[in-house]
Amino acid sequence: MTEQETQLCDLFADILGVPGIDPLDNFFDLGGHSLLASKLVKQVHERFGVRISLRSFYENPTAGAVAKHVDQAA
Repeated sequence: MTEQETQLCDLFADILGVPGIDPLDNFFDLGGHSLLASKLVKQVHERFGVRISLRSFYENPTAGAVAKHVDQAA
């Protein structure tokens, strides 16, 4: 697991209120919803300086997919 994936898994778990997640766990399967998705996208921007659209997140709602997006933007 990359450092970004680790940080994003922690962020996902924090927002979802679960003890921990895997990079391939689906945000919505773990109880996420649109308001939490908005919060997550905002926190990803604040922490990594990368903007991810909600649409993009809905299409790929895993920490691993978001990490790839963050890596590509860097």
